[in-house]
Amino acid sequence: MPRHPVPICCLALVFAITLGTFAQAQAPAAPVILDDDPSSLLGLSLADSFTRFGAPASVAAVRGEAAWQDDVALIYKAGYTLFIFGDRLWQIRVSKPYEGSIYGLFVGDPTDKALSILGQPYESGTGFLEYRMPYKSYPVRLRLVSQEDRIVDAYLYRADF
Repeated sequence: MPRHPVPICCLALVFAITLGTFAQAQAPAAPVILDDDPSSLLGLSLADSFTRFGAPASVAAVRGEAAWQDDVALIYKAGYTLFIFGDRLWQIRVSKPYEGSIYGLFVGDPTDKALSILGQPYESGTGFLEYRMPYKSYPVRLRLVSQEDRIVDAYLYRADF
């Protein structure tokens, strides 16, 4: 049965209003640079994410191909986005203007550097390399998106969500 797009949009609006109220009450500054291995952040609760990262610059609803793939994206000025499903952080995206590294790789690095540092990917295709990362208590994947053989986005995510 087709889903109506209004519920996720309404959810994002309610989320943004709640977040604005929360941000006024608590005002931690969002970190500019994350740990080089931010996989320990995956699985944080929504409350813990707010406490650690503060208010995002913006909030967006991200539609997936299937209903279970709908996310709320918390977008931070430093160049990273936290994807929330349910009440858990399941994916982190870094892109320009992010200045930190993720597993020794920076946005803008050549894809050959990823091959040098991380070895052969688990999966690859036109414009992406995907790696299995060290297992926490859940499977972790790193997907590097490239254009003209340069890394433009890195997605670190829990593969069990």
